[in-house]
Amino acid sequence: MSEPSSPTPDRLSLRWALILLASVVAGLLAGLLTYARSGDWPGSLLAALGASGAALVALPLLL
Repeated sequence: MSEPSSPTPDRLSLRWALILLASVVAGLLAGLLTYARSGDWPGSLLAALGASGAALVALPLLL
């Protein structure tokens, strides 16, 4: 007799999909606004990564 397998989620939940989408949008906005202001692409990349990471940490607590 085989062991019952534990259910594995096949898809990403809607909550996490929204969190990831919002963090990508926040990163894009921060990066584009920083680039428009300074014209410095490494600085805008750092701003985008920082905003995306901050949103990814903060949004699960809010949603």
